[in-house]
Amino acid sequence: MPALRPPPFEIRPLPSKGLGVIATAFIPTNTLLLVSSPLLLLFSPTGTTHTNPLSAARILTAYASLPPHLRAAYDALSAAPTEENRVLGVWKSNNFCLDDQGTVNAVFDLPSRLNHSCLGGENARWEWDAGVGVMRFWAERDIQEGEEITHCYHPDWRMGTKNRRIALQEEYDFFCECVVCLDPSEDP
Repeated sequence: MPALRPPPFEIRPLPSKGLGVIATAFIPTNTLLLVSSPLLLLFSPTGTTHTNPLSAARILTAYASLPPHLRAAYDALSAAPTEENRVLGVWKSNNFCLDDQGTVNAVFDLPSRLNHSCLGGENARWEWDAGVGVMRFWAERDIQEGEEITHCYHPDWRMGTKNRRIALQEEYDFFCECVVCLDPSEDP
């Protein structure tokens, strides 16, 4: 099933979030939103993190080998402000862990524009098709025109707001202010 053409969303600047993806029309549950190949894909038997010196060297080497158009797309993504090296900052802010072991990681173009919302607040889900080498995003629920399309970055959402925010700050370098974390009834 191909993604909708033209896509029912656009990338827009959002207050305190940089860029985000906004629905331009009503999107029903289970609609295929997008299909994307990675800009940069790394396999590592021990997991790939920007803080591991071997991994950092692999990320920088892989980036240097990208064709100019993919490097330009990578460079256009936001970077963790705490990283001195912009390439590693983009990796930190935008990489997806594609397997349960943390050994397959990638940065994508359009999927990296979808901002985070903790589980219960997100409206999109993704799957990695290793056989084809693409990521697919689906509407998790009905998405209204004008609504931001989001997904959950952190798989262990039951850890409570405080611990979840700490984990997101460490992994992606941002302080979560999603609807779930801002809910006063949410478990701290």
